[in-house]
Amino acid sequence: MCRYIVVACSFPTDANRDLLRRIRHRLRHSPDHWISALDHQGVYAAYSPPVGRPHSAIIIPSSRGAVFGSILGSRSEAKFAVPSLDKLGDDCAADILASKGRSLVSQFWGYYVAALHYPDQQSLVVIRSPVSSLACFHLTVGAANVFFSHVEDVVALDITEFSINWNSVTAQTVGRDYLTGETAIKEIVALECGECIECGPAGLKKHDYWDPRTYLAHPPIDDFSQATRMLRITTESCASAHSALHSNIVVSLSGGLDSSIVLSSLSRAPNKPAITAVNYYSRGCGDERRFARSMASQVGCELVEKQRDQEIDFRRFQDINLTVSPVLNFSAPDVEFRNRDLANDLRASAIFDGELGDNIFGRHPDPGVLLEAFRRYKYGVKFLSVAIDYAMLNRQSVWNTLAQMRRESTAVSSSPDFPRETTQLGSEGHTENSLSALASDEAMDHYSTIADRFVHPWFRNSRFLRPSSYSILYGLITVTSPSYHSPFAGPNDPPSVSPLVSQPLIELALQIPSYFHCRHAQDRAVARAAFNDMLSLEVQGRGTAKGGPNLWLKDSLHNNVDFIREFLLDGVLVQRGLIDKKKLEAALSDRIVKSTVVVVDIFAKLYIEAWLRKWSLVTHYKRGHS
Repeated sequence: MCRYIVVACSFPTDANRDLLRRIRHRLRHSPDHWISALDHQGVYAAYSPPVGRPHSAIIIPSSRGAVFGSILGSRSEAKFAVPSLDKLGDDCAADILASKGRSLVSQFWGYYVAALHYPDQQSLVVIRSPVSSLACFHLTVGAANVFFSHVEDVVALDITEFSINWNSVTAQTVGRDYLTGETAIKEIVALECGECIECGPAGLKKHDYWDPRTYLAHPPIDDFSQATRMLRITTESCASAHSALHSNIVVSLSGGLDSSIVLSSLSRAPNKPAITAVNYYSRGCGDERRFARSMASQVGCELVEKQRDQEIDFRRFQDINLTVSPVLNFSAPDVEFRNRDLANDLRASAIFDGELGDNIFGRHPDPGVLLEAFRRYKYGVKFLSVAIDYAMLNRQSVWNTLAQMRRESTAVSSSPDFPRETTQLGSEGHTENSLSALASDEAMDHYSTIADRFVHPWFRNSRFLRPSSYSILYGLITVTSPSYHSPFAGPNDPPSVSPLVSQPLIELALQIPSYFHCRHAQDRAVARAAFNDMLSLEVQGRGTAKGGPNLWLKDSLHNNVDFIREFLLDGVLVQRGLIDKKKLEAALSDRIVKSTVVVVDIFAKLYIEAWLRKWSLVTHYKRGHS
């Protein structure tokens, strides 16, 4: 992933000139390879391309701006054709500048951050692309505005002090991922996808160039066959656009529907990348090798099978990356290192996965499906068909299903927003209780007084527009938020690529009626119909059950219990009263540690504790220089 730093100083003061001079000097003499992209009075930008990707920035003619990252496709083409990645035409660049970047968002899609310079106005416009895993963080240093992708790069500049945002840490400790631009560092905020900030003499102006709720308000696609055709074309086109950057890739293949669809789409990509699939298995429901083998055979690629490491050493938590917020990734301590080594051995340049598939393809539809069908069909035959499908899929009576629809209708009428207790789910989809088992009563009480600030703006009015849209909105926010960044991967490691996290596919998914996803009482019915001919018989025949490494989590925690006791019981979270020491001591006993709920919560607390200790070194260092 491309790293970048952009600095804008609207006023030519001595302090600002000195700041720019220091940043230039430090980046030019950094052991990393930084390339200057913009260098004007009051503006400086530089980027560090990943190894093997020298064209990680597009410089706009006359050095009026730069686009960091990747433009993956054109939105005007039916199949989202990939444009040149190292330049923009003069007319296109002129339109981008004249529209202050709006035409960039409307004409192209990809993972990028754009910085546009307007010298006559002494202003700079910074835009984060919609549906992008490339982060954009904002920091104010005196009168200067600093934008960046990786916090360790800014820490290395030594231009300001940082402090912990304990309200955000509290929110995450009690089990709720905070899903707004607020980070766990007070001085740093994150730009949302599709957000623009304009820096000028009059201060900062914020604009929303893209909002998924726009697509919730569009008339839905009302033909099942059309929805399946569009889903197939769009999924394969997005996968092709991502794979065009790579000739040799690894695909993380669980054997589930989502990763199988990604594998089949990549196997049909025009650039025909060399593909190696990898499957991680553990005992119990964590062994899905039968399905993975069938898909590898179906597309004709090699499958590497790796047993999850039962002897993993949790001391590696002490070496997590410096990030703006704690990252909760429960399989990363095992999988990230081994994926990196496998990709390097194979000389593969990226690791693809099926992230966000459950959300896009409509796994486990909620009662909002029924209300959407009722709005469309009233009490007609088509609505009754949806209700029967929903009841059969969820193994419940039609009467219970109709009662659920009525309760959902009443709830939406009373509030057009998704309620706080619904939107505050734990990382990776775990419920609130599974990540709050160890939280202290004081932490829970404090969170209740500040909870409203952690509700993402995309949840406002969304329940009224599309009652079943929560899953896809939550998933989108999660995979593009600071809390999703890698806890262990280095800047030059092969990147993780999630082709389902693509703007054209998200916009399409938001317009497919949710009740299509349970047609004929089949889970993810649109996706199954769209890719039926590309899926193995074993994957086609899978029910709604989903495998997972729950037993591996328990085993690995049990094998590291001595380290966990020392690390957490003497840690910052206990000292500040955010987790209950007595609950933690009980949870680490042989009797309770076998509970999946407690195991998940302990993993989360390990990440948060490790993150706090990592930042304590930085904050102590900064205070020592003040």
